[in-house]
Amino acid sequence: MNKQSKTNISTNNNKEIFHVHTYRCKHASEERDWEYIEKAIELGATKITFTDHAPFPGNPFGNRMDIEQLPEYLDTLQSLKEKYQDKIIVKIGLEVEYLPSFQEYYQELKDNEILDMLIIGQHFFEIEKGEYSFHSNNRKDEYIGLAKASIDGMKTGLFSVLAHPDRIFRRKKQWDHELDKTARQMIDAAIANEVILESNLSSARKENQYWNEFWDMVPEKAKVIVGVDAHSVSELVIS
Repeated sequence: MNKQSKTNISTNNNKEIFHVHTYRCKHASEERDWEYIEKAIELGATKITFTDHAPFPGNPFGNRMDIEQLPEYLDTLQSLKEKYQDKIIVKIGLEVEYLPSFQEYYQELKDNEILDMLIIGQHFFEIEKGEYSFHSNNRKDEYIGLAKASIDGMKTGLFSVLAHPDRIFRRKKQWDHELDKTARQMIDAAIANEVILESNLSSARKENQYWNEFWDMVPEKAKVIVGVDAHSVSELVIS
């Protein structure tokens, strides 16, 4: 596990629990949405932000809710937002990969009045329409495509946060000049497009997913938020 750097990492100003998933993503616990909210209140949080993995039309990808579940996700969280409004602020978001072929879909999500935010979580990238990086047998340098997709997504103005940006380097064993160059491009794009960088606590618990070298490059002027990336109630903490 990489030791977390404290350089340029801001704490969340209002005791926010940021980046929470739900059972709908198919790789989280079966606990219900209200259980996360109740635990957040117990911990003393003033805000909890749900960012479950966004579905795509036609359900072409796994490890996320089905497109048919999206209305229920939004309606349920909207009801809970209203129910708990005197106890905690509930924000509703989605974490999604930026894939150019789905630009219109992202805009539809952005225009949805219930959604508070979209965040980029670039787990794979689009090579061309219908072909994706997970189809490749050689992923040694996949960080190059992941970084480009992240930067292109930030430039659209549709996304508020870039989740776990340093996780794109997870297949690398050590930091080098090329990673340094790519990291700088991502950080500069985040600053230029007013996108918040997420320091991800889940990444910090895993090998080669949290890189001190990346965060040591982040200047004070960059906006940073700490995310828990919780997939169960037990993973909730106030960062």
